[in-house]
Amino acid sequence: MSAKKSEPSAKKTSELTADQVRDYLKAHPEFLAKNLDVMGEVPAPERDLGEGVIDFQHFMVKNLQKDTKTLRSRYDVLVDFCRDNMSVQALVHQAALKLIRTGSLEQLLEVLTLDLVSLFDVDVVRMAMESETRFDTSYGEQNYSGIVFIDPGMVDDAIGINKNVLLIEDCQATMPAGFEQIFSDCENMIASCALLRLELDTVGKHIMLAFGVRYKDRFHSGQGVELLHFLAQIVAHQMDMYLHDLSI
Repeated sequence: MSAKKSEPSAKKTSELTADQVRDYLKAHPEFLAKNLDVMGEVPAPERDLGEGVIDFQHFMVKNLQKDTKTLRSRYDVLVDFCRDNMSVQALVHQAALKLIRTGSLEQLLEVLTLDLVSLFDVDVVRMAMESETRFDTSYGEQNYSGIVFIDPGMVDDAIGINKNVLLIEDCQATMPAGFEQIFSDCENMIASCALLRLELDTVGKHIMLAFGVRYKDRFHSGQGVELLHFLAQIVAHQMDMYLHDLSI
C-alpha cells in the first residue's frame, strides 16, 4: 500500500471581531486608561439626527482629539527643551567652577581660550576688548582663540545697547557689527556665534566674550540666555578681580 501524501496544512488566518474586542475591553477595563493615545486615533462618532440637524457633539469630540494631539506635540517639545536646558546648565556649572578656581589672569585666559573650547564644543573663544590702539593679534591655524582688540563702541553696536547676550543663528545671513574684527583671521569659518557682554568696574572700556562655531544653528534666538549671562558675570568678576590686583 502506498502511503497517502499529507496535504500541506492551510494557514489559519483570523481577524478580530467586534465581539472579541468588546469582550477584551470588558475583561481589561484599565486598557484605555493606560493607552489614552488610542482614543485620539478613534474617529469621533457621528449621529444621524435627521435632515438639517447638525451633530455638534461630533465636532466637539473631533476638536478635542485635535487639541489633544497638539498638546502632546507641545509637551514633547517642552520635554526636549528642558533636557537641553539641563545639559547646558550642567556645562555652565562646570565652566563656572573652572573659572572660580583660577588663581591669576593668565590662568583665567587659559581656561577661557582652551578649556571652554572643549567644554562647550565650540571652535573659537575670543575675548574682544575695545581699544583705540590696534595691536597685532594674528592667529595660527591650530588655535584661533584668544584676545582681540576691536574699535571703541563695537560692543554696543554688535550686541545692542542695554543687551547682555546676542545669539546669531547664521552669521552670513545676519552678520553682527564688527564681526570681521571679533573673529579676525577666522571670520570665514564662523557660521554661528554667541556674543556676551562683560561688565568690569576696573576697566573703563567695554569687553565681550565671543563663542564661534563652524556650522549654522548652534546658537539661535529660541535659546535661553540666562545661563550664558550668568557665565559672563562669572568671567567679568574674575577678570575684574585680577585686573584690580594688578593696578594696586
